[in-house]
Amino acid sequence: MSYSPLDLTIGLLGRQVPFASQKLRWNDGHTTILPMVLGEGKVNVCDAVDIPIIRFMADFPTSTSASKHVLHLSQDALGRKDILNTVGNALSESLPVVIRGVAHDKLHGSITNDYLEEKFAISRHRPVCIHDVKIRSIDHVHPTMDGTIKSFLESTNDPNEIQCILDIPLAQVVMPKSLRNLDHGLVHGWNQTTHSVAIVSNVHPHNFTVKGWGMAHHAGFLTYPHHDAEGTLTWVRMEVGVKFWAVFRPKSRRDDRSHLQNIATRLANFTVHKAWLKANCDAEVVTLMAGDILIQPPGTMHAVYTPVASFATGGHFYHYGCMHLTELARYIDAEVADSTTNQVLEHTLETVRRMVIAIPYLAPSICMHL
Repeated sequence: MSYSPLDLTIGLLGRQVPFASQKLRWNDGHTTILPMVLGEGKVNVCDAVDIPIIRFMADFPTSTSASKHVLHLSQDALGRKDILNTVGNALSESLPVVIRGVAHDKLHGSITNDYLEEKFAISRHRPVCIHDVKIRSIDHVHPTMDGTIKSFLESTNDPNEIQCILDIPLAQVVMPKSLRNLDHGLVHGWNQTTHSVAIVSNVHPHNFTVKGWGMAHHAGFLTYPHHDAEGTLTWVRMEVGVKFWAVFRPKSRRDDRSHLQNIATRLANFTVHKAWLKANCDAEVVTLMAGDILIQPPGTMHAVYTPVASFATGGHFYHYGCMHLTELARYIDAEVADSTTNQVLEHTLETVRRMVIAIPYLAPSICMHL
């Protein structure tokens, strides 16, 4: 499935972004704005880092059903008896999986407080940590400010603000029914061991709260290249809006941890290492529209550009077939985590221990990576 080229700048100029914002045509034909936030001296703070990365991404090949680096499925695949094996095998080979056109609650119009409250029980008064582009341009280590869902949505229509909320806990959010058993950490690690090994100590809430979350973005927000922390798999469903999700894959030496670490650190300082990265990485852009799901293996280096105001749901999980990738990703975290991941998760060892305990009890259908 492919999408017809869209002009994603319509209705934005002068309302959500400055009139002077530049436009960019992507490899798949879509047209977007380039981010613009004026800082000291009326200089666009996005010129130095954000815009060069976005222009680089826009030239990547578009991920299609013919891709060798991403598995593309239609929503009809969710009804197949072998869907868990199909998806699990692809993920174990470090291939992201895209499922197009999955049923979701369609929204006609802008993201509002009423929409978030009705569909996801997200109160407009909920306190949140907001990532701000202008603050990030000054201090990339501490790019956040406190706010509420209401204040974030109000600033959507301020052309001088580009912000996002990366982690809105939504423990009730789950994958489509036929994919829920992909979460081996929960389904096997926790569900099948508490009789043999009772829970007698404190358990970190991340073991369960990271299973479902939401994230909201203003138009023009770039999430820098990174991989997700602690070797988790990540699934994302677009609820409203559009994302250009660029995935990077080493051309060779995919099991060489020093090479993978080198790629991770160079991507984190992209503007200096652009030529080296072109020579050593394949990359393509997955265009995600409302109703599309992306499932990402552990350690997948990716960058995301959100050209219009968007809301997505998703979660983190672990899978027996991907534990070799989890180990590699956690190695890189231990070496250079400050420059390669976007969030610290505190629960990993508790879940992994439970997965180890569950191994003698696993059904024959559950395969480990060999």
